[in-house]
Amino acid sequence: MTVNPYFRRNKKGEQSLIESLTTEAIKIHGHEMVYIPREKVTEDLILGEEVSEFLDANRIEMYLENADGFEGDSEMSRFGLDVKDSATFIVSRKRFMDVMGHHPDIQKNGRPREGDIIYFDYPYTMFEIKFVKHDNPFYPGGDRYSFKLSCEAFKYSIEKIDTGESQLDAVMNIASDYLIGITLGGGSGTYTLGEEVYTGTTADKHAYGRVNEYTDPIISSKSMRVNMQEGAFEIGDILVGLVSGASYAIAGIYETTIRATHQQQQDNEQLELEQKRDNIFDFTENDPFSEGGY
Repeated sequence: MTVNPYFRRNKKGEQSLIESLTTEAIKIHGHEMVYIPREKVTEDLILGEEVSEFLDANRIEMYLENADGFEGDSEMSRFGLDVKDSATFIVSRKRFMDVMGHHPDIQKNGRPREGDIIYFDYPYTMFEIKFVKHDNPFYPGGDRYSFKLSCEAFKYSIEKIDTGESQLDAVMNIASDYLIGITLGGGSGTYTLGEEVYTGTTADKHAYGRVNEYTDPIISSKSMRVNMQEGAFEIGDILVGLVSGASYAIAGIYETTIRATHQQQQDNEQLELEQKRDNIFDFTENDPFSEGGY
Protein backbone atom coordinates (compact mmCIF):
# COMPACT_ATOMS: atom_id res chain seq x y z
CA MET A 1 0.00 0.00 0.00
CA THR A 2 1.47 3.36 -1.05
CA VAL A 3 -0.60 5.55 1.29
CA ASN A 4 -0.44 5.71 5.06
CA PRO A 5 -2.76 2.95 6.35
CA TYR A 6 -3.37 4.79 9.65
CA PHE A 7 -5.12 7.74 7.96
CA ARG A 8 -7.98 6.29 5.98
CA ARG A 9 -10.59 8.01 3.89
CA ASN A 10 -14.27 7.14 3.66
CA LYS A 11 -14.85 7.05 7.40
CA LYS A 12 -18.48 7.90 8.07
CA GLY A 13 -17.70 9.63 11.35
CA GLU A 14 -15.14 11.99 9.80
CA GLN A 15 -17.40 12.65 6.82
CA SER A 16 -20.28 13.59 9.12
CA LEU A 17 -17.96 15.95 11.03
CA ILE A 18 -16.77 17.71 7.86
CA GLU A 19 -20.36 17.99 6.64
CA SER A 20 -21.50 19.54 9.94
CA LEU A 21 -18.57 21.99 9.96
CA THR A 22 -19.27 23.01 6.34
CA THR A 23 -22.96 23.63 7.09
CA GLU A 24 -22.16 25.57 10.26
CA ALA A 25 -19.52 27.74 8.53
CA ILE A 26 -22.00 28.73 5.81
CA LYS A 27 -24.62 29.55 8.46
CA ILE A 28 -22.13 31.81 10.27
CA HIS A 29 -20.49 33.59 7.34
CA GLY A 30 -23.20 33.31 4.69
CA HIS A 31 -26.26 35.33 3.68
CA GLU A 32 -29.92 34.44 3.62
CA MET A 33 -30.98 33.83 0.01
CA VAL A 34 -34.22 32.83 -1.68
CA TYR A 35 -34.00 29.86 -4.05
CA ILE A 36 -36.66 29.98 -6.77
CA PRO A 37 -37.02 26.95 -9.07
CA ARG A 38 -37.93 27.58 -12.70
CA GLU A 39 -41.01 25.82 -14.02
CA LYS A 40 -41.29 25.34 -17.78
CA VAL A 41 -44.84 26.09 -18.94
CA THR A 42 -44.61 25.84 -22.70
CA GLU A 43 -42.33 26.67 -25.62
CA ASP A 44 -42.64 29.63 -27.95
CA LEU A 45 -42.43 27.93 -31.35
CA ILE A 46 -41.92 31.23 -33.18
CA LEU A 47 -38.99 32.56 -31.15
CA GLY A 48 -37.77 29.14 -30.04
CA GLU A 49 -37.79 30.16 -26.37
CA GLU A 50 -39.19 28.53 -23.28
CA VAL A 51 -42.00 30.30 -21.46
CA SER A 52 -41.30 29.88 -17.76
CA GLU A 53 -42.79 30.86 -14.45
CA PHE A 54 -41.52 31.10 -10.87
CA LEU A 55 -44.12 30.13 -8.28
CA ASP A 56 -42.11 28.77 -5.33
CA ALA A 57 -39.68 30.54 -3.00
CA ASN A 58 -37.51 28.86 -0.37
CA ARG A 59 -35.13 30.65 1.99
CA ILE A 60 -31.71 29.10 2.52
CA GLU A 61 -28.29 30.31 3.63
CA MET A 62 -25.50 30.60 1.05
CA TYR A 63 -21.92 31.85 1.15
CA LEU A 64 -20.84 34.55 -1.30
CA GLU A 65 -17.39 33.44 -2.46
CA ASN A 66 -16.07 36.90 -3.34
CA ALA A 67 -16.21 38.90 -0.11
CA ASP A 68 -15.47 42.15 -2.00
CA GLY A 69 -18.80 42.05 -3.83
CA PHE A 70 -20.12 40.97 -7.20
CA GLU A 71 -17.87 40.14 -10.13
CA GLY A 72 -18.43 40.55 -13.86
CA ASP A 73 -17.41 42.82 -16.72
CA SER A 74 -18.77 46.08 -18.08
CA GLU A 75 -18.72 46.84 -21.77
CA MET A 76 -20.21 49.34 -24.15
CA SER A 77 -23.03 48.11 -26.35
CA ARG A 78 -25.34 49.84 -28.81
CA PHE A 79 -27.72 50.40 -25.89
CA GLY A 80 -25.09 51.98 -23.63
CA LEU A 81 -23.02 50.57 -20.77
CA ASP A 82 -23.83 46.89 -20.25
CA VAL A 83 -22.95 45.79 -16.71
CA LYS A 84 -22.81 42.00 -16.35
CA ASP A 85 -22.83 41.27 -12.65
CA SER A 86 -21.87 37.74 -11.69
CA ALA A 87 -21.47 35.93 -8.40
CA THR A 88 -20.44 32.54 -7.05
CA PHE A 89 -22.45 31.08 -4.19
CA ILE A 90 -21.64 28.03 -2.07
CA VAL A 91 -24.45 26.06 -0.47
CA SER A 92 -24.38 23.00 1.77
CA ARG A 93 -25.52 19.81 0.02
CA LYS A 94 -27.39 18.57 3.08
CA ARG A 95 -29.14 21.87 3.73
CA PHE A 96 -30.06 22.28 0.09
CA MET A 97 -31.74 18.87 -0.09
CA ASP A 98 -33.46 19.49 3.25
CA VAL A 99 -34.97 22.73 1.92
CA MET A 100 -35.57 21.80 -1.75
CA GLY A 101 -36.04 18.04 -1.53
CA HIS A 102 -39.81 18.47 -1.94
CA HIS A 103 -39.32 19.55 -5.58
CA PRO A 104 -39.66 16.43 -7.80
CA ASP A 105 -37.02 17.38 -10.38
CA ILE A 106 -34.48 18.51 -7.78
CA GLN A 107 -35.12 15.40 -5.72
CA LYS A 108 -34.51 13.28 -8.81
CA ASN A 109 -31.27 15.02 -9.83
CA GLY A 110 -30.04 15.63 -6.29
CA ARG A 111 -28.60 19.08 -7.03
CA PRO A 112 -29.49 22.69 -7.98
CA ARG A 113 -30.54 23.25 -11.58
CA GLU A 114 -29.16 25.61 -14.21
CA GLY A 115 -31.80 28.22 -14.98
CA ASP A 116 -33.16 28.48 -11.45
CA ILE A 117 -33.06 31.85 -9.69
CA ILE A 118 -31.34 33.01 -6.51
CA TYR A 119 -32.70 36.20 -4.96
CA PHE A 120 -30.28 38.19 -2.81
CA ASP A 121 -32.58 40.42 -0.77
CA TYR A 122 -29.94 42.74 0.69
CA PRO A 123 -28.99 44.43 -2.63
CA TYR A 124 -32.38 43.34 -4.13
CA THR A 125 -30.74 41.40 -6.95
CA MET A 126 -31.75 38.26 -8.82
CA PHE A 127 -29.14 35.85 -10.16
CA GLU A 128 -29.65 33.02 -12.62
CA ILE A 129 -27.66 29.83 -12.11
CA LYS A 130 -25.46 29.20 -15.14
CA PHE A 131 -23.34 26.29 -13.93
CA VAL A 132 -23.34 23.97 -10.91
CA LYS A 133 -19.97 22.60 -9.82
CA HIS A 134 -20.54 19.59 -7.58
CA ASP A 135 -16.99 18.38 -6.88
CA ASN A 136 -15.33 21.45 -5.38
CA PRO A 137 -13.61 20.97 -3.00
CA PHE A 138 -12.58 17.64 -4.44
CA TYR A 139 -13.75 14.85 -2.10
CA PRO A 140 -12.20 15.87 1.24
CA GLY A 141 -12.54 12.85 3.49
CA GLY A 142 -13.88 10.87 0.56
CA ASP A 143 -17.17 12.73 0.01
CA ARG A 144 -18.69 15.99 -1.29
CA TYR A 145 -20.35 18.46 1.05
CA SER A 146 -21.28 21.55 -0.96
CA PHE A 147 -22.34 22.90 -4.34
CA LYS A 148 -20.63 25.86 -6.01
CA LEU A 149 -23.11 27.89 -8.09
CA SER A 150 -21.79 30.16 -10.85
CA CYS A 151 -24.45 32.81 -11.48
CA GLU A 152 -25.10 35.88 -13.61
CA ALA A 153 -27.56 38.71 -13.12
CA PHE A 154 -31.04 37.59 -14.14
CA LYS A 155 -32.44 39.30 -17.25
CA TYR A 156 -36.19 39.48 -17.01
CA SER A 157 -38.20 38.69 -20.14
CA ILE A 158 -41.81 37.46 -20.06
CA GLU A 159 -41.58 35.16 -17.05
CA LYS A 160 -44.38 35.09 -14.49
CA ILE A 161 -43.09 35.69 -10.97
CA ASP A 162 -45.66 34.97 -8.28
CA THR A 163 -43.93 33.31 -5.34
CA GLY A 164 -46.03 34.73 -2.52
CA GLU A 165 -43.08 36.76 -1.19
CA SER A 166 -44.36 40.33 -1.54
CA GLN A 167 -40.93 42.02 -1.61
CA LEU A 168 -39.55 39.57 -4.13
CA ASP A 169 -42.57 39.68 -6.46
CA ALA A 170 -42.53 43.49 -6.43
CA VAL A 171 -39.02 43.52 -7.92
CA MET A 172 -40.34 42.30 -11.28
CA ASN A 173 -44.11 42.55 -11.03
CA ILE A 174 -45.50 46.09 -11.01
CA ALA A 175 -49.12 46.05 -12.07
CA SER A 176 -50.05 49.67 -12.69
CA ASP A 177 -48.71 52.43 -14.94
CA TYR A 178 -50.70 55.13 -13.11
CA LEU A 179 -51.30 55.79 -9.44
CA ILE A 180 -54.70 54.83 -8.10
CA GLY A 181 -56.69 57.00 -5.69
CA ILE A 182 -58.42 55.70 -2.60
CA THR A 183 -60.99 57.43 -0.40
CA LEU A 184 -60.97 56.22 3.18
CA GLY A 185 -63.84 55.36 5.49
CA GLY A 186 -63.75 54.63 9.17
CA GLY A 187 -60.50 53.69 10.86
CA SER A 188 -57.57 54.95 12.89
CA GLY A 189 -53.89 55.81 12.61
CA THR A 190 -51.77 57.76 10.13
CA TYR A 191 -50.09 56.22 7.08
CA THR A 192 -46.51 57.23 6.25
CA LEU A 193 -45.20 58.11 2.81
CA GLY A 194 -43.50 55.22 1.02
CA GLU A 195 -44.78 52.49 3.34
CA GLU A 196 -46.45 49.35 2.03
CA VAL A 197 -50.23 49.17 2.45
CA TYR A 198 -52.10 45.92 1.97
CA THR A 199 -55.39 44.12 2.32
CA GLY A 200 -55.69 40.68 3.87
CA THR A 201 -53.06 39.52 6.36
CA THR A 202 -49.26 39.76 6.40
CA ALA A 203 -49.11 36.02 5.67
CA ASP A 204 -51.75 36.16 2.89
CA LYS A 205 -51.86 39.56 1.21
CA HIS A 206 -54.71 39.95 -1.29
CA ALA A 207 -53.28 43.16 -2.75
CA TYR A 208 -50.57 45.63 -1.82
CA GLY A 209 -48.91 48.85 -2.97
CA ARG A 210 -46.94 51.82 -1.63
CA VAL A 211 -48.23 55.16 -0.40
CA ASN A 212 -47.26 57.88 -2.87
CA GLU A 213 -49.36 60.73 -1.48
CA TYR A 214 -51.24 60.71 1.80
CA THR A 215 -54.17 63.13 1.64
CA ASP A 216 -54.80 63.67 -2.07
CA PRO A 217 -55.06 67.47 -2.45
CA ILE A 218 -57.49 67.09 -5.37
CA ILE A 219 -60.06 65.03 -3.45
CA SER A 220 -60.29 65.50 0.31
CA SER A 221 -58.55 64.97 3.62
CA LYS A 222 -59.52 61.28 3.84
CA SER A 223 -57.87 60.08 0.65
CA MET A 224 -54.53 58.83 -0.65
CA ARG A 225 -52.64 57.88 -3.82
CA VAL A 226 -51.08 54.45 -4.08
CA ASN A 227 -48.56 52.91 -6.47
CA MET A 228 -49.99 49.41 -6.93
CA GLN A 229 -47.57 46.48 -7.03
CA GLU A 230 -49.75 43.38 -6.86
CA GLY A 231 -53.46 42.53 -6.97
CA ALA A 232 -56.35 44.99 -6.79
CA PHE A 233 -58.01 46.77 -3.89
CA GLU A 234 -61.78 46.51 -3.49
CA ILE A 235 -64.31 48.75 -1.80
CA GLY A 236 -65.00 47.53 1.71
CA ASP A 237 -61.54 46.01 2.23
CA ILE A 238 -59.50 47.07 5.27
CA LEU A 239 -56.31 48.85 4.18
CA VAL A 240 -53.46 48.30 6.66
CA GLY A 241 -50.13 50.14 6.83
CA LEU A 242 -47.24 47.71 7.25
CA VAL A 243 -45.07 50.16 9.23
CA SER A 244 -47.54 52.61 10.79
CA GLY A 245 -50.22 50.05 11.62
CA ALA A 246 -52.89 52.49 10.38
CA SER A 247 -56.10 50.75 9.39
CA TYR A 248 -59.02 52.19 7.38
CA ALA A 249 -61.87 50.79 5.34
CA ILE A 250 -61.72 51.54 1.60
CA ALA A 251 -64.75 53.70 0.82
CA GLY A 252 -63.97 54.38 -2.85
CA ILE A 253 -61.42 53.83 -5.61
CA TYR A 254 -60.74 56.27 -8.46
CA GLU A 255 -58.26 56.61 -11.31
CA THR A 256 -55.65 59.34 -11.55
CA THR A 257 -53.61 60.70 -14.45
CA ILE A 258 -50.38 60.67 -12.43
CA ARG A 259 -47.75 58.28 -13.69
CA ALA A 260 -46.32 55.72 -11.30
CA THR A 261 -42.72 56.27 -10.21
CA HIS A 262 -41.20 53.54 -12.37
CA GLN A 263 -43.14 54.73 -15.43
CA GLN A 264 -42.17 58.35 -14.82
CA GLN A 265 -38.51 57.28 -14.73
CA GLN A 266 -38.93 55.43 -18.05
CA ASP A 267 -40.57 58.52 -19.58
CA ASN A 268 -37.66 60.71 -18.49
CA GLU A 269 -35.10 58.23 -19.86
CA GLN A 270 -36.93 58.08 -23.19
CA LEU A 271 -37.06 61.87 -23.41
CA GLU A 272 -33.34 62.09 -22.62
CA LEU A 273 -32.54 59.58 -25.40
CA GLU A 274 -34.62 61.57 -27.89
CA GLN A 275 -32.81 64.78 -26.97
CA LYS A 276 -29.41 63.11 -27.40
CA ARG A 277 -30.52 61.71 -30.75
CA ASP A 278 -31.55 65.16 -31.96
CA ASN A 279 -28.10 66.51 -31.04
CA ILE A 280 -26.35 63.80 -33.08
CA PHE A 281 -28.53 63.58 -36.21
CA ASP A 282 -29.78 66.47 -38.30
CA PHE A 283 -33.22 65.37 -39.43
CA THR A 284 -33.80 68.56 -41.45
CA GLU A 285 -31.55 67.35 -44.28
CA ASN A 286 -33.34 65.49 -47.06
CA ASP A 287 -30.23 63.77 -48.45
CA PRO A 288 -27.42 63.67 -45.86
CA PHE A 289 -25.43 60.84 -47.56
CA SER A 290 -24.75 62.37 -50.99
CA GLU A 291 -24.06 65.68 -52.65
CA GLY A 292 -27.57 66.18 -53.92
CA GLY A 293 -27.44 63.99 -56.99
CA TYR A 294 -30.34 61.82 -55.87
